[in-house]
Amino acid sequence: MVMDHRRLRRELRTLGLTQHFSVAGLAEALARRRGRPLRLRPEPLPPAGLSGGLLITDDIDFIAYQRDTTRMHQDHIVCHEFGHLLSGHRPVTVTGLDAARLLAPHIDPVVVRRMLGRSCSSDGEEREAEHIADLLMAHHITEWTARPEWVLPDTAPPELGSLLDTLGPA
Repeated sequence: MVMDHRRLRRELRTLGLTQHFSVAGLAEALARRRGRPLRLRPEPLPPAGLSGGLLITDDIDFIAYQRDTTRMHQDHIVCHEFGHLLSGHRPVTVTGLDAARLLAPHIDPVVVRRMLGRSCSSDGEEREAEHIADLLMAHHITEWTARPEWVLPDTAPPELGSLLDTLGPA
């Protein structure tokens, strides 16, 4: 069943979100519900190719999005990936060495492109995620402000936040 606006509003209420919020607020709510860190990372993706992607590892959720575009377009790309999470799509799952590379300071864009390909998602899932992003941007997202790269759930150990602060941005 495709997520319509009424179902999306219900889902947002279960996340504790009001009518209007920022992308960062939605990221925090998703990380809290999923009980795991969420990493939002701008990458210099090829302009003619992929603009973003979602990966699920054993330990974190990872969203890469086009670095070289407007803030509003970046938010739309991130909301598209949130659409996959909100609708329960099964994204690419990455483990082992590939998962470790996601945490590296500089990811080769060719590797990112290969890893973030939507080969396992149907066209219907892509349309639904895009529809959710459109609804979020049109009716709910109110701020296009800087957002943290790492979003940690309340249940994350304090040491993890300290470690990420020490490592700094990628």
